[in-house]
Amino acid sequence: MTPCTFCRIISGELSSARVGENELAIAFLDIRPVHRGHTLVVPRRHVPSFGDLTDSESSAVFRLIREVSSALKSELSECAGITLSAADGEAAGQEVFHAHFHVIPRSSGDDFGWRRLGTAANPEELNATASLIRRSRAPGEAH
Repeated sequence: MTPCTFCRIISGELSSARVGENELAIAFLDIRPVHRGHTLVVPRRHVPSFGDLTDSESSAVFRLIREVSSALKSELSECAGITLSAADGEAAGQEVFHAHFHVIPRSSGDDFGWRRLGTAANPEELNATASLIRRSRAPGEAH
């Protein structure tokens, strides 16, 4: 089985424009950027879903996301904000099945971003859904 594209980048088999790394994660520029500086942050270990990351990997990935976000805001004059995005699973639009996060530099009026699509839910529906989510969390986690 051929390793995934991100595993090949991590191993050095494929080239990338790396912008940062730590012991458990790396960051490199997206080859199809939404805006200049659009960065992908990925764990070094192959896991298809970010739900499969260990606590240490999650911390390392988000530490690198924070560092990249700061650097983008500091170094790119057009970067006035950041959109952080992740698609988890085919139904969500994930194309490379190695957990990853997009760190996308934003500027006012750049015509990219999230549009509010939903309708207001009633409080009873929200509370019922919250109860289901709380019930499924792992034992020992704060509820």
